[in-house]
Amino acid sequence: SAFIERNRRCHPQTSSAPMILGARCPPLSLVRAAVFAASCVRPARHSRASRFAPPRRKELRSSCRNSAAMASSTYGEHTVCAATGWQTSGDMHVVTAVEDAGVEIVLGSGSFTRKAILTEMGFTYQVVVAGIDEKAIRCDDPAQLVTELALAKADAIVARMKAGDGVRDTAWDDSEDGDSTAMKVSKNTLLITCDQVVVYDGVVREKPLDENEARVFIKSYGEKPVSTVGAYAVTDLGTGAVFCATDTSVIKFSPIPDGLIDELIHQGTCLECAGGLMVEHPAMAPLIVSMDGTMDGLMGLCKKTLAGLLMQALETRNRGKGE
Repeated sequence: SAFIERNRRCHPQTSSAPMILGARCPPLSLVRAAVFAASCVRPARHSRASRFAPPRRKELRSSCRNSAAMASSTYGEHTVCAATGWQTSGDMHVVTAVEDAGVEIVLGSGSFTRKAILTEMGFTYQVVVAGIDEKAIRCDDPAQLVTELALAKADAIVARMKAGDGVRDTAWDDSEDGDSTAMKVSKNTLLITCDQVVVYDGVVREKPLDENEARVFIKSYGEKPVSTVGAYAVTDLGTGAVFCATDTSVIKFSPIPDGLIDELIHQGTCLECAGGLMVEHPAMAPLIVSMDGTMDGLMGLCKKTLAGLLMQALETRNRGKGE
């Protein structure tokens, strides 16, 4: 497709080199305390976020297979936000920049945690799921694999948008009939696509195939450290420019009780997570021994990395207007 040029992966202005984030998180005692508090009482959104907080949208719903079990558990959007620290001043800065530029955001993911994190940051956005065959894309290198998948998702979503009347100059067409195969979108839009894998003992793990595999995965995380490798692509639908980055985080747990594994599998959410890893679940917080990276990165959407890509896209747009 001429819309997204294939040389974007190496073009210095449209693709950031893969980067490994080693930013340290808050002390584990604070993380545990925040998650535990959130599991007891659903806290109100931070006051600083009030003017940026988007309204609840019909697209913002859990991707959990067992939504009834999810609703009755202590896990939810509030525990995700508590684990990542809620909205920060950095989040507010990038949200303000996007709003001031009059740019719309489309999230190309149905992930519950990614939607919760993006909402926590303060963005108003639409959700479109790519629906690609992820197994058709294989790479030995985890960072390359997730990057290729994130880009493939962007390609698929753009193709679906153009299958309608093409990219148009007005606002997003959110049709009432729910037809997601032919969509219209403003050129003034940034599309966010992501992918993540878990790497355990040198082996890449994607979503568990079934409950038995999920059980094996989760049990093993109490034996050795596990890492996540995530990729993010921000596609400017107006210019076709694509900005990419990756991040890696590592976490170590103490032995995970069989009863907790049974609970996680019963709730079903772990079946929708890369490697069945649910670091944000309040029952997992007391088991964290050490962590190198960011909690939001472990959950599939590193806010710092995403903010950097969005600002890079906005700055590139501004330079293009000035030329």
